Amino acid sequence: MKAAVLYDAHDFRIKELPRPQIEKDECLLRVKACGVCHSEIHQWDVKLDGLEYPRYIGHEVAGEVIQTGTGVKEFKAGDRVAAWIDGKGYAEEVAVKTNALYPLNSNMPFKYAMAEPIACTVNGIEKTNIRLSDSVALVGTGFMGLILLQELLLKGVNQLIAIDVREDMLELARKLGADVTINPLKQDVVQHVKKLTGGKGVDVSFEIGGNEQTLNLAADICRMEGKLVIFGYHPGPRCIKDLGYWNWMAFDIINAHFRNMNTILTGSRIGMELLNAGKLDMSLLITHEFPLEKIEQAFQTAKDKPKGFVKSVIVI
Repeated sequence: MKAAVLYDAHDFRIKELPRPQIEKDECLLRVKACGVCHSEIHQWDVKLDGLEYPRYIGHEVAGEVIQTGTGVKEFKAGDRVAAWIDGKGYAEEVAVKTNALYPLNSNMPFKYAMAEPIACTVNGIEKTNIRLSDSVALVGTGFMGLILLQELLLKGVNQLIAIDVREDMLELARKLGADVTINPLKQDVVQHVKKLTGGKGVDVSFEIGGNEQTLNLAADICRMEGKLVIFGYHPGPRCIKDLGYWNWMAFDIINAHFRNMNTILTGSRIGMELLNAGKLDMSLLITHEFPLEKIEQAFQTAKDKPKGFVKSVIVI
């Protein structure tokens, strides 16, 4: 089978590898789609100390079951599924434990079935314990922010504010139901949010951009004793502008990242149930598709984020 292997910075190579061997509790999938995750871009862009290369990355997989282990009863060849895996997803085939497989409706395109990122958003919202009366800000409305937006609307929040420097992302946020959109390049975000919230700031502030600017802005618009949710992925060191201010404001600081496998798999199950039920619209979010042979272009596009870009997906 063919697989994309990362040998160095900007050095994916398409290799011919043996078909994965499955255990009795696994299924072999024919991969139909694998999303390019923001957390993988830094591994591709710069060769990082402490990571072994060549690397087999790619974890946002959906596909078709082509073989089942001897102990598998719940799946059969031909079943359409989404999967949670921890790598090796940029390949024609992958072996997956049955407890990390989720049925996919026959009318749902494989490229929309990104179980892992949907699980992250589900678990982030569950951990935050959103209430019906909450005012919520999303600082960064890319792919993950726009999924969060839809799930927060399902929770019935009182006011949903989307913040981004890209007008095309704010337009998508409005289409998906944001009450207010703010562009920091055009408006004073802090003053606007205070006006919208009676001077106090939002009850819940999600930082999604994964950089110091979005982290500090999320804190600046959060009310005293509000919830500051660090959802964005932050590779490498970060500096907090004013920890004393965070302390004095008595923020409930929530790290919306998870390492417990049971939590991750539960979020995947809930997320896929929402997707299959038509509660999440991924059609506006999957904007760029690439064959396996153009994986370098897929990653470059994900890094550059051209106008209209939300998500790159490798389609096999």
